[in-house]
Amino acid sequence: MTELVGQAGLAGLAGLPAASGLPAPSPLTVALLRPLRADHCLVSSAEIERLSAELGALVAHRPGGPFRLTDYLVRTTLWPSASPGPSSPFAWSAGTARRGIGLAAVRSLVAGTTQSPVDGVGLAVSRAISDERGGRGPISSMGQWLAGLTAAGRAAVQADAVTWATRLWSSLDWKAFDSPPVIGRDHWWDSPHSSLLAIRSRAEVRGSSTDGRGNPVSVHLVVLGGPRRAAVRSELSLVALAEALRTGDPQPPGRIVGWWPDSGHFVSLEVDQVTLSLGVATVARTVALLGASERGSGAAA
Repeated sequence: MTELVGQAGLAGLAGLPAASGLPAPSPLTVALLRPLRADHCLVSSAEIERLSAELGALVAHRPGGPFRLTDYLVRTTLWPSASPGPSSPFAWSAGTARRGIGLAAVRSLVAGTTQSPVDGVGLAVSRAISDERGGRGPISSMGQWLAGLTAAGRAAVQADAVTWATRLWSSLDWKAFDSPPVIGRDHWWDSPHSSLLAIRSRAEVRGSSTDGRGNPVSVHLVVLGGPRRAAVRSELSLVALAEALRTGDPQPPGRIVGWWPDSGHFVSLEVDQVTLSLGVATVARTVALLGASERGSGAAA
């Protein structure tokens, strides 16, 4: 597994030449879009099918389930200390809403619909409330929640989302993308071998680069929260695994970059056999611990 660890404020990364007279792309842009190493080889379709069957077998005789695995579930299951405090049911708050609102804001900035993160967030919130009050789209739970807030409460939510969107918007050189990137599209892979297993891939930004032979591959930026942690390679390998298993996508995955906006650090994994093997091991450990936890709960009851 090829891994690059860096800081978005450090110089010295090569791979994306600057246009004449223009500043060099930011280190995070280089880490995301630079070509894969020259000897990188994509994982074969036969190997992808073998991994798919192996994952299905992992849950075939496990108690509990279905297992819907996410990077968050991996982190809290394998490294409980990474998320201190008891878990609680999901509820909308400024913290849980900022990603969805912030992504909508960045999407409008990339499209040229808005000119600043403040405007982008304002548009995202107004659209969500408009949809809730009988506007253009389907009712969303976030739209219902936003519509019920006071003006002061909504302003607090928008302030948090503006910070989140500003960090993402200012961290990348958007003109370095050959084609408009996809902003904030999460994917699920449902196992064809077992209805008990599904794995989520998420990415805040999806672009494209090339592999060692010049073939196009997809690259994915994942925004991480909290401190840097030992769990991150396992979390990102789960994203890589879900992307690789989605064999119908036009471009195979080539790189996953995890980025901590609070510190500017990032970690970059190329999607190769070692990364995918780590992903399978991560699934196995998570499923085993979840199954043991459910058996323990049943015995206690």
